[in-house]
Amino acid sequence: MKKLLVVMLAMAVAVSFGSMAMAKDGLSVDLGFAYNPNGADMGKTIMKDGETANGTVIGDAIMSDNTMQSMKKLYVPALGGDYAFLSGVKEGGTMQGLNTALRLRYDFLNMLFARLGFVYDYQLVGGNQEYTLPAATNLVLQSWAADYYGAADADTPTAIANLGGKKVKQTWSYGYWAVPVTVGINVPVAEKYNIYAGIGLTYYSGYWQLEMSGPAALAATDNDLDTDADFTGTATSTFKEKAKFEVSGVGFNWTVGASAEVMSDLSVFVELDATTGGGMADTTFKTNTAKAAFGISKIYYPVNLSTQLVRFGVNYKLPVQL
Repeated sequence: MKKLLVVMLAMAVAVSFGSMAMAKDGLSVDLGFAYNPNGADMGKTIMKDGETANGTVIGDAIMSDNTMQSMKKLYVPALGGDYAFLSGVKEGGTMQGLNTALRLRYDFLNMLFARLGFVYDYQLVGGNQEYTLPAATNLVLQSWAADYYGAADADTPTAIANLGGKKVKQTWSYGYWAVPVTVGINVPVAEKYNIYAGIGLTYYSGYWQLEMSGPAALAATDNDLDTDADFTGTATSTFKEKAKFEVSGVGFNWTVGASAEVMSDLSVFVELDATTGGGMADTTFKTNTAKAAFGISKIYYPVNLSTQLVRFGVNYKLPVQL
């Protein structure tokens, strides 16, 4: 933020003491697009961290990309060596999206501008994770499930059968919209070229979401308090859980950019556009499997909608005099 203020001050000085051509005053509309490589700032969670919480038969409550890859083959000394464990692994990667901005801009006093916009950021790719558990005869699965449920528990064989060969899916998604208001300084550097910088406030509203499905035996509560999980479902039962975290509020925005006129009243621009926004959100689990995996019924997570994106676009000066 301090660097932006320095840039704006330097531009103001340049306008005050320079002899450049004046900018065109008036009303214009622009349309810009930016690539968002890490929607809702969830890339690290999806690819590296996952979520341990209380855990499941296989450990993490939410499996990350690198954990799924590492668990495709396990070295288990107690069982005599390498064992194939997870198969059909599909990495989700970061949620990548397209950030679209439609804005009205008014230039005045040959050097200042005010801008009102609508921004919509939506997911294009990423966030789809999948893996398949081994057959019920796999010694690693049997060992882990017996330890999780308790080898002496009557429900252990049923739980292992429920897990064997079953597929688990984790689907991440995000999206947000925003209304930024920005004021700033525009400086012509040649007859058809300008540089500009601005600062303002943004109202934002958005979310990230995780949908998960798989065998219900993946996690179970300890109903009889004997320190072992107790699976009470059937050998074919599955679960589907959706956790959505939403926030809205007001944050700051700033922009630094350059534009060039390519024909009368039509310019192209490139800018570094940033917005701050986010907060804490909560959701309530609906399935017992999710409650057992996290050890809680209601969970809180941060939602980070802050962005710093490179935007490309076009600006058209409207034939309107204000």
